[in-house]
Amino acid sequence: MFTVAGTCIKNDAPKFVVRVSCDRSAVIQVVKVVGKRTLAFGAAGAGVLRQPAALASASTAQDLQKGFVYLHFVRGGAYLSVDGLPRWQPTKLPMKLPTRRWLLVALTFVEVLLATGIMFGWSALSLAMRRDGVYAHLCADDRNQPCKEQLLRYSLIYTVGAFAVPLSGAVVWGPMLDAYGAKVTRVLSLVTFSAACLLFAFSSRTFDAYLPAVGLISCGGMGFFFSHFVLALHFRNDHYGLVHAIINCAFDGSTVTFTVLEQLHRTLNTSIRNLFVGMACIAALFLLLSTELVWNGHLDAPKEEDNAVRDEEEDGGGGGDGGDDSPSKDERPSVGLYGPLLECSSLTIQQQFVSAPFVACAAWALFTIFRTMFVLGSITEQMTANGGGRSAEDAETLVRLFNFLILVSVALTPAFGRFVDRYSLPAGFIVVNTLGIFCYASLLAKHTSVLCIGFLAFGCFRAWNYGLLTTYVQGIFGGENFGRVYGIGIGVFAIIAGAIQYPFMSLALNSLDTWRDFAPMDLGIVGVGVAAFAFPAWIAARIAAGRKMTMTSES
Repeated sequence: MFTVAGTCIKNDAPKFVVRVSCDRSAVIQVVKVVGKRTLAFGAAGAGVLRQPAALASASTAQDLQKGFVYLHFVRGGAYLSVDGLPRWQPTKLPMKLPTRRWLLVALTFVEVLLATGIMFGWSALSLAMRRDGVYAHLCADDRNQPCKEQLLRYSLIYTVGAFAVPLSGAVVWGPMLDAYGAKVTRVLSLVTFSAACLLFAFSSRTFDAYLPAVGLISCGGMGFFFSHFVLALHFRNDHYGLVHAIINCAFDGSTVTFTVLEQLHRTLNTSIRNLFVGMACIAALFLLLSTELVWNGHLDAPKEEDNAVRDEEEDGGGGGDGGDDSPSKDERPSVGLYGPLLECSSLTIQQQFVSAPFVACAAWALFTIFRTMFVLGSITEQMTANGGGRSAEDAETLVRLFNFLILVSVALTPAFGRFVDRYSLPAGFIVVNTLGIFCYASLLAKHTSVLCIGFLAFGCFRAWNYGLLTTYVQGIFGGENFGRVYGIGIGVFAIIAGAIQYPFMSLALNSLDTWRDFAPMDLGIVGVGVAAFAFPAWIAARIAAGRKMTMTSES
């Protein structure tokens, strides 16, 4: 007998039956097709089957012949019988969604939206700072604003803020979260964020603390962002992926916070000081909500529930010896989610860091994250200089359109996830790279309609690229080393991308007298983007070669 989370998978060759209990499980979700047989595999909500990557390493042909089926449970109930070809019939059960959990998800969305990655909406805040004449004293002629020196200082502020996000996550908050938990991380990050907002609010020409303030705002926001992922563990049996998507979508959408502040500054004449004092008060409110009365244990990882039913009898069928004759873990070839040529989960962390899949991912991450940061940091200057030149008022209008349209990607992200599931990971990377190329080409256009399409493309490019990177890293390197591989492959290269953004911006601004616009820089990035199609092509080739290798070995 083989038991999984209270479910008996009985081997009775050539027919076997799987009965799924209805109390916490659901319909069986088929996630892979092998030849003419359908194999469902994945993670049960509790018990012995938790890691899809580990199960994927099993020899699917051998397991089917010996009467083993791996199941992925979602809410509801199901009966599955396999006789030649598998077939399943769902049992419809009422879905009861715990109100407190979903209210906490809603609170999480609001918190992440207002107090995490807000520095990536810098282009909107910089408009308000220009109107207030921040750093106008750097210009030789007060009537010629914004001048190059002022723009470079704004670019430096953005670079510091963008640089602090991945740096603080890798150096401060990641280790703190593992060592002390979400509660401590949440409280300390909110204190940091609130103090930083006050520091920004009271900065001035005589007390120039804008640079450390934005660095601390990003630092506190990143820690606050990290502290919310523990909530997803409380959905691990049903809506784990959905909660992760909500948290990440809120982080992507947090750029809207500075857009709202800029609108308040422009329409209601609210001072930057008052706006950031208000942000500090919002953080203080979130700090007051960091109590057990509100979270009721959801800031701690859920306790392990032993839902696995232990083997109580030996299996009398299929193997001929009355026992479980499935191949041991060591006997099963490791094929991974994307085939044996990309499988790296069995390697040591040191071997993973020097493997071809890691090197390829690192190069992709460096270039794509730089593309993201450069647009966010230069959009105001590009809208002013490109398209034959525009007035400050027209450029501001386009920047507001940009800040609004890039948020549309939040609504489109689930559809893109379904696209990747259906058409493969390389297809997703091809779409993302195409969007990145189109975005940079469209920044040179004169017509507002083309620019708006480009802004939409950039929003999707930015949001979807991070989702693909997460999928790639976890699918290839496995769950055990995911944190370290993702931290190095994404975090460190995001730091490098943030650091090199400033010199590239400085080069572009210093060359405007010669170039007149950003065309040489943008077209150069487009050219490198075309070459970047080599990455999804390489993934597709490795998957195809690995599939051929597996079919040959099984035959």
